[in-house]
Amino acid sequence: MTSTATMLLRRLHEQSQTEVMARARAQFHGSNEEFLTLAEDYDTLAPRLRGRFLETLGLSSEDFESSQGTALSLAVSAETGRFLRNMTLSHKPARILELGSSCGVSTLYFAEALRTLGSGMVIATELDPVKCAQLRDHVRTAGVDVYVDLREGDVFQAVSELDGTFDMVFIDVWANTYLDLFKQTERLLRPGSIVLADSMYTAEDAVRPYKQYLDGNPRFSTTTLDFESGIEFTVVVS
Repeated sequence: MTSTATMLLRRLHEQSQTEVMARARAQFHGSNEEFLTLAEDYDTLAPRLRGRFLETLGLSSEDFESSQGTALSLAVSAETGRFLRNMTLSHKPARILELGSSCGVSTLYFAEALRTLGSGMVIATELDPVKCAQLRDHVRTAGVDVYVDLREGDVFQAVSELDGTFDMVFIDVWANTYLDLFKQTERLLRPGSIVLADSMYTAEDAVRPYKQYLDGNPRFSTTTLDFESGIEFTVVVS
């Protein structure tokens, strides 16, 4: 990964963490000391317990997304980003579909891997025009814009206009839309395609219908990976 991309991603991860902590503090009804104690407790929990912990405080990633005010960047973690990059390097996808790109942190990890491989394209989708502008700026700064095709607007509309097949799909949109969106995306998958879905722990209740659909469908082999937010790793079998 180039030094420019590395520094940009470091800055974006720090910015996202600052935003999330500020929003969590604003929505937490208690003292600063209580908030800091709870933040320390959160850090000691196993990943699969963190979503439930947030719910007991009246906090969740869904709350952050729907709160009034400036939209959060909601970037994937650095650990998740490295995983996405390595998956791309190992799978060598010609086409990646990213459902919910936000300001482009995960997009950068995909595109950087494609640059290393020397070919491929990530189709990024994002509704928020401000985030779309940020994404364009970020991929241009990192010098990977040739590997990114941004589709601005409603993600369901964007998917309906796609054809062909995709080798990898990354889902990171509103958790309660996962199942409906995946069903619309199924026609774009082939045997061997990989589907990665974020927030399986942090939005456990909302994504449960999606998880149950995968578990009950012999076309897919699926398992939940123990990242901080929980990533569903699915392989298309047939």
